[in-house]
Amino acid sequence: MRKVKEDFPASNEFVYMNAAAISLKPVQVINAMSDFMEKYEASGTINFRDSLEEEVLDNARLRISELIGCESDNIALTTNTSEGINFIAYAIKFGRGNNVVTTDLEFPTVTYPWLKIARERGVEVRFALNRNGIVSVEDLEKLVDDNTRVIALSHVEYSSGLRFNLKEIADLAHRHGAILVVDAVQSLGVIPLDVRREDVDTLASAAYKWLLGPFGAGFVYMKKEFYENVEPLFVGWRSSIEHEEYDPIKFTLPETARKFEYGGMPYTPIYGLTKAIEYILGLGVENIRDHVMNLTQKLIDELNGLGAQILTPLNREQRAGIVSARFDKMDYDKVIEELAKKRIIVSKRMNALRISPHVYNTEEDVNEVIEALKKLLNKKSFANKIGSNDILIL
Repeated sequence: MRKVKEDFPASNEFVYMNAAAISLKPVQVINAMSDFMEKYEASGTINFRDSLEEEVLDNARLRISELIGCESDNIALTTNTSEGINFIAYAIKFGRGNNVVTTDLEFPTVTYPWLKIARERGVEVRFALNRNGIVSVEDLEKLVDDNTRVIALSHVEYSSGLRFNLKEIADLAHRHGAILVVDAVQSLGVIPLDVRREDVDTLASAAYKWLLGPFGAGFVYMKKEFYENVEPLFVGWRSSIEHEEYDPIKFTLPETARKFEYGGMPYTPIYGLTKAIEYILGLGVENIRDHVMNLTQKLIDELNGLGAQILTPLNREQRAGIVSARFDKMDYDKVIEELAKKRIIVSKRMNALRISPHVYNTEEDVNEVIEALKKLLNKKSFANKIGSNDILIL
């Protein structure tokens, strides 16, 4: 993957291991978006015709469908994961006594829509509680019953890096007649995913993390049996199959997931998402996974050697690109600040150090992170500077 590093100029200036927050972008995506904006958006309708609008959107849906193993009709384009989850949540009908099962590891994007629906419709939200960053399928099973309408969770948890077996959870949901709703923003681009094989009902993601794409673009996947039986909460001029006629009276929803695309679209970000997926498909998601798994294994081994508690599962089948490590009495904010001074970029989540390498990282990058941590953990002058109780000197 050394040649890949050349596609990410920032990776030569920084040891950037924060893809779980925002990934670096390849020059191919940056240049494509710049060219698109200059050629089309900058000149209004001189070059940007209706046919091109549809071509941009169709190409995006096609590439997304290739990435996750579905048909273009299953895809609706969005601006981010939150929008996609809300599209799904407010399309589902709830009855008296229904409940939603999720976990306490989730990013608020996954839980807030259901908590709002609970207030509005009297639905119960049940949380499976983690133990040191882990929630098992058995933990979920204890909460699921025949009144469960939805199981909502992340494919990969943003904090601990736990990766769920989606097929097992889909089977659990379907045994009780429930719908599986997945946030895939921390897995797509680094972990191969076939939504049909995993029997996922619905899924949402954004472009700017592991997919190497821009802000302002995302998508939602809906199984045919789902989108055929729901109505969108929002409608707009693009909601009708006659939208190019601008007829204020004719109103016919598409018979695909596109019924959820209701207004003007962020064409440049969507174009960037398409190019990012093409870049990923060109490298091969399996190749990216293998490379990142090797880096995360090295991180886990080295962090163990420093005395860290590893919150991320050690089993490769239960993790992706995130390694979460906890040190006794560490002030993570100050450590992250000191690492940034050395041009090493990581983050803090769940009161732990979160390190998330991607395709542009190397073993040398891992070595730099570990050596920098060793120096901070053993540097008494550093401890004295930030306060004796802020960090444990190991």
